[in-house]
Amino acid sequence: MQDHIALSDGNRRRDDDPTNTPRSRRTKRGNPERLEADRALYERLKRDDFVGREMERLSQDLWVYGWKALRAWMRDGTLVEKCGERRIPVPARWSEIEVLKRRGDIRDEIAHEAVQSAVKTFTEAYLPAGQWDPDKGATMRTYFTRTCMYAFRDAFKKWASGYRRHLEMTASAVLDGDQIGRGMPLEEGVIYRHAIRAILQDATPEARAICSLIYQQKITHKEIAAELGLTSRAVEGHMRRLRAQAKLLFARGDAVAFYGRIATAKAGAR
Repeated sequence: MQDHIALSDGNRRRDDDPTNTPRSRRTKRGNPERLEADRALYERLKRDDFVGREMERLSQDLWVYGWKALRAWMRDGTLVEKCGERRIPVPARWSEIEVLKRRGDIRDEIAHEAVQSAVKTFTEAYLPAGQWDPDKGATMRTYFTRTCMYAFRDAFKKWASGYRRHLEMTASAVLDGDQIGRGMPLEEGVIYRHAIRAILQDATPEARAICSLIYQQKITHKEIAAELGLTSRAVEGHMRRLRAQAKLLFARGDAVAFYGRIATAKAGAR
């Protein structure tokens, strides 16, 4: 099975791994030796009707390869950029890219769904249909990497949809209703709501959700991070930027800050 080493040999060169290969080497298409090995492997798979032990081994190899690549690129924050370079746009917000960098459990969730889909598509559809063509210069792994990126885009959109919906629901529970300033004298309540909404008008969805949780007395960063799928450091980062925005609004007179009992209505719970 020497021909199969191109995909599965555990002693392959370090620069065969996309997570370790320099950008200049990654963008160079093809490798004559690997292409010939892939070509020979494809002919054997075709002869066996794309079933059997060698097909199973290929699927396992691709699974490990795709899993390592997607998780590494999510962890270092480059996966969305890499997809864009290959004309596979991923509608990710910068804050969501940060979530992927910080949360291993979310990386695992998205990578699992993406690789599972990519392996199935590549081995059950693309290879039998002859969509991979070694004469075009791309190795099986290169072609499979692109398949993984499409699958990542779909898995990410699914995760992001639920994530954004949760943020919106968390924020609207307080901030989009009339709970802000409830129990205050009418005029003071109106001014208080105006100030809060002015501060949050251009805030990130994460910052809005964080403020809503703070208002509901879930005030520790650890609790908020657990609720929103963030880290304590990310929560502090959102609040730091929001405080800077609030100071700017107050300095310009675009919002009125209360320094009496209204401004500190929630501070006592800190």
